[in-house]
Amino acid sequence: MRKVLLVAVAIMMYLNVSAQDWSGIAVPANAGAGNIWELQDNVSDDFNYTFNPVNAKTNFGDGKWYNFYHNAWDGPGTTYWKYQNVSVRDGSLFINSSRWDQNNQANPWNGNAPKMEKPDNGVNAGCVTSNGRVQYPVYVESAISVANISLASCFWLLSPDDTQEIDIIENYGGVNGFKHLTHISHHSFIRNPFHDYQPRDWNSWWPDSRVSASYGWGDWAWNDGDRRYLRLGVYWKTPNHFEYYIDGELVRVMYHNAIATLMNGMWEYTYYDAQHPANTVDSWGNNVGGMPKNGSNGYSQVTVYATSATFSMNTLQEASDNSNGINVIDPGEYQNGNGFTKEMDIIINVESQSWLVSRGETPPDADLADPAKNTMEVDWVRVYKPIPSENAVAVESVSITPSTMTLEIGAKGSLKGQVMPENATDKTITFTSSDENIATVDQSGRVTAVSKGTAVITATTTDGGHTAKSTITVNALSAPPIQGETFEIEAESFEETGGTFNDGHVPFGMNRGTGGVNYVNSGDWAEYTINVSGTYTVEYMISTPSTSDTEVSLVLDGTTVCTTAVPNNGSWDDYTALSGSEPITFSGFHTLRLVASGGNDWQWNLDKLIFIPVHTVTPPPTTTPFDFTIEAEDFTSTGGTYDDSFVPFGVGKIESVGINYVNAGDWVEYNVNVERSGEYSVEYLITTPMLTGTEIQLLVDGTVVTTDEVPSNESWTNYQSLKASSSFNLTAGDHTFRVVASGDNDWQWNLDKMNFAASSKDREIISSVDDNFQAIKSYPNPTTGKLFVQGLTAGKYTVAIYNLNGENVYQSEIDFNYKHQFDLSVLPKGIYFITFTGKNKTNKIKVALTN
Repeated sequence: MRKVLLVAVAIMMYLNVSAQDWSGIAVPANAGAGNIWELQDNVSDDFNYTFNPVNAKTNFGDGKWYNFYHNAWDGPGTTYWKYQNVSVRDGSLFINSSRWDQNNQANPWNGNAPKMEKPDNGVNAGCVTSNGRVQYPVYVESAISVANISLASCFWLLSPDDTQEIDIIENYGGVNGFKHLTHISHHSFIRNPFHDYQPRDWNSWWPDSRVSASYGWGDWAWNDGDRRYLRLGVYWKTPNHFEYYIDGELVRVMYHNAIATLMNGMWEYTYYDAQHPANTVDSWGNNVGGMPKNGSNGYSQVTVYATSATFSMNTLQEASDNSNGINVIDPGEYQNGNGFTKEMDIIINVESQSWLVSRGETPPDADLADPAKNTMEVDWVRVYKPIPSENAVAVESVSITPSTMTLEIGAKGSLKGQVMPENATDKTITFTSSDENIATVDQSGRVTAVSKGTAVITATTTDGGHTAKSTITVNALSAPPIQGETFEIEAESFEETGGTFNDGHVPFGMNRGTGGVNYVNSGDWAEYTINVSGTYTVEYMISTPSTSDTEVSLVLDGTTVCTTAVPNNGSWDDYTALSGSEPITFSGFHTLRLVASGGNDWQWNLDKLIFIPVHTVTPPPTTTPFDFTIEAEDFTSTGGTYDDSFVPFGVGKIESVGINYVNAGDWVEYNVNVERSGEYSVEYLITTPMLTGTEIQLLVDGTVVTTDEVPSNESWTNYQSLKASSSFNLTAGDHTFRVVASGDNDWQWNLDKMNFAASSKDREIISSVDDNFQAIKSYPNPTTGKLFVQGLTAGKYTVAIYNLNGENVYQSEIDFNYKHQFDLSVLPKGIYFITFTGKNKTNKIKVALTN
């Protein structure tokens, strides 16, 4: 038999192979150092035999499969799985669908009332389950030709207790709006009380340039009768690491606290923004405790950490380490924080899901009777596990140092795992924390103290699963972080030092001298732990007689943040001030590494580092003072005429955000008390991706006062200002405001709030400051933005900046000590007066800004 299988090589190309010949197609996932892939024959099948439809539960394929679901449940939505809708012939597994007839049913008989109260929408469909089970680490892949119909073609894994599920594919071959996408997902369940987490980020709907909204996967697979097959695979690598492959190409990775997805040729690395507290119930009565929070478009809100043209595991690990700590496999810890560990059945089926039925996406009788549409074909299923190759050296044990560690809240520490023997083939280790509410750990072994208590960090080897543990004790803060004041680090107070150059005096590192560090060679480094918040510039008290290629760098938590050339001053001990090249922002506990980054063998001696706070001047925004604001979600009643299946006959409410699921004709009403009579204008904070037919109308006490088109900004969540075209008069007192989606597009807009302003406002003018100035040293002056101030007595000051009109453009509190820096670059050029009001007197300077 001739089959067409799509294979990803250097370019996309088609390869004709016989049904059983997957041996010519390499497993795309990496088995790991020293490992090879071993076929698991008990759950792999080329379907190169015949199994005719039968009206009873039956094993087939030498006992590898049976023709039903793995328990008595007979399907979601309006699905009725039937034994006889499964067959094998011509080298493929056939799973077909047909119209369900309550009075003329095949087995298993369903004697209950019609599902979803829809007797005319029932669908008979096939379902196949493996008798053998799979467990990580495992690679599972199939070649599938999806059904060209308004049903889901599915290939998935499910634990026997229905709590852990990996959806390798949910493909909606003929579903309008979704037939050009492949849904890549998984589920973590609590069955009682019912909780269901699955990734709801937009990137879980994977697009492909081979198909479109008008020519979907069903059309592509049917191919005018010459069926094409889509290869879909998952490498379930660890309990917290899934890799998804389509036609041999890696397209999505779920890893601890971050997700990487190949979207339209570019990799996006994302993590969740926030999650619901435990025991949260949404407005529809669903248990959403522990789940990521969704935006107004219904998709989970994520932060894009980075993008890249090719996949980078290091970037994904960094995204996970720098995330908000929300696990992407099981954020609510429904599996007790263990990730996915259970054995799973392989399930292949077609189904009519409830959300499709609610959308009206139910296949007609003609499609269910059409062999060109009603059948999903599976060419083969193959399963592999990684095993050591003959020459691999197995891991025998692992150690972790230190075995105990004490940190204050917010502090960081480092653990080191050591695999034995040293020549082991696979030395990779996974670090996990017993309680991430107390201490977290990234995959580099860096520990972050979160709250007071004790947590155990476990290092587990990839090879053999050997473990070692370190106990982390977290204490309360003994002192608050330095913030907004000058501080110093004595160079000789380092905690660790190292390097690569043996100068014969201090091998591999800096020498701790009296009053500083010396014997500093190229590549030498010293580390310090600091607890600081705010933005600072650094000033080195440094000295060198070397004439070239001397340089000092600062590395903050592994990232270089400042590199500065060190000029020759003719001496090793005549310390002079050297300003760093870039400001540095701190946010609590950090590891600060000082590096001799020049190329000269002999670099410099250092006395101390002085950190000077930077105050960035941000002028107050120029805004119209609104008389009152109505938050869109604070409506008293809602209604409409369109049932969108999400919020029937009215709008949806997003607490603290606004309203969504707004259809043509939907309305909301508000009871408003207007404090004073006058002429008013209204500004809507509104958003829509719809291109035409969107409109918003405002009625006051039943009278239309303004109607405005809502322009598309191609988003459901990017709220933008829309000023109404008409103003209107309001009398003081109580009124009923009604907002109507008055356009004719089925889907209209989302609304955050409405701001109402009177037509005029008195502006306050701050009186000018006098010109009685105190002599304070400020430089450079004139300045293009950066301004240093010296000469004040140490202490706390209120700083105020005025323009020539006497308007206060900036005000803050500072703690002055030694020197202070201001960034004025965001202000318009001109003359400014700066006052420093201390305990006993006010000092003033005049500054010319020339940016």
